[in-house]
Amino acid sequence: MAFHLGCLRALHDRRILEKVKVISTVSGGSVIGATWAYRAGTFEEFEAHVGAILRRGLQREIMRALFCSLEGPKALGTLLVCGAPSLLVALLTLALSRLRKWLGAATEPAENALGAFSRSLPIWGSLTTAFEAALEKTLFGDHTIDQVARPGLTAIINACDLRTGTAFRFGSEKSGGWRYGELVGAKPTIAKAVAASAAFPLLLPPLVEAFEFDRKGKRHRKTVLLTDGGVFDNLGVSVLEPGRAHDSAFNYPVTHIISLNAGGGQFEGDERRYWWLGRVARSFEAVHRKAQDSVYQRLHKYAETGELRAFGMIYLGQQDHKLPWIPPDLVLRDQVRDYPTDFAPMSASNLDLLSRRGEQLTHLIVDRYLADLSE
Repeated sequence: MAFHLGCLRALHDRRILEKVKVISTVSGGSVIGATWAYRAGTFEEFEAHVGAILRRGLQREIMRALFCSLEGPKALGTLLVCGAPSLLVALLTLALSRLRKWLGAATEPAENALGAFSRSLPIWGSLTTAFEAALEKTLFGDHTIDQVARPGLTAIINACDLRTGTAFRFGSEKSGGWRYGELVGAKPTIAKAVAASAAFPLLLPPLVEAFEFDRKGKRHRKTVLLTDGGVFDNLGVSVLEPGRAHDSAFNYPVTHIISLNAGGGQFEGDERRYWWLGRVARSFEAVHRKAQDSVYQRLHKYAETGELRAFGMIYLGQQDHKLPWIPPDLVLRDQVRDYPTDFAPMSASNLDLLSRRGEQLTHLIVDRYLADLSE
């Protein structure tokens, strides 16, 4: 958020931010992106508000929602009622599947019954619903996803449905996913959309929600399991890429793409990730980076072929020596690349360093690749 704040400041100063027609957000970027899209007022008011949130942090509000509201009892009830049965069902299903594979036993009916029982267990609350409550209280209130405050701006907040492994998008114009159709009925709140998009799976459980959908003229109700949008699209640009099918539910042709990415960049290679949590986290990061690199290559190609007029990548983890030029006061990559993303209160000095690097890199990339936008 702090890095992106600096990027947005530079885009505002260059009079580019006012020209943006579509904002597509993922993961932690959804917090600040939605704050910009759904909060009226001047940029200076927005910057002051986000700075205050960063200095205060969100940890206290999340814990308050978990322990001082109904979210706590709901989460505890979910653990007590569903935790042990879910584990038992998983073990029984594994044992039955081994019997089927090794001995040829006809265990499919029992496995199907266990699966149906597992799906029927209630999910009342979790740390993610407490996160949603904190976002509602601190940033978004009860405003809904269709209430964009910036004239002429379309907002898309990207999540991933774990049931189908497909994208699920909350949009100011429409919401849903291709496996389910378009969401109908009551509009989701901004807080719900952002919590789903930012539910990093190694730390937060999926947001379990039942929605009503319209798919090819038929209405149906489905429960989705929504997790961090970066699981499906780590950059949020798939709805903007040239060449997407014109009948896609989410297709927004654009002339320029500006990607703001607060990732730390290449691994240094000096860590030994041997134990379970460390190796899973590093494997997750490596898959994301590989997919991200592939998308960036496509976007650069679109710019080369003229399918995009220009593409600019503003990347916190950018290696300094590869920049078009190095300002004498540049905030160096190594000064900020390892800052934790834990919603803890941020010191004024760290906020300044992260936002200044975002601001400096944005000016460099605009001058090099997007100069026509600031004319």
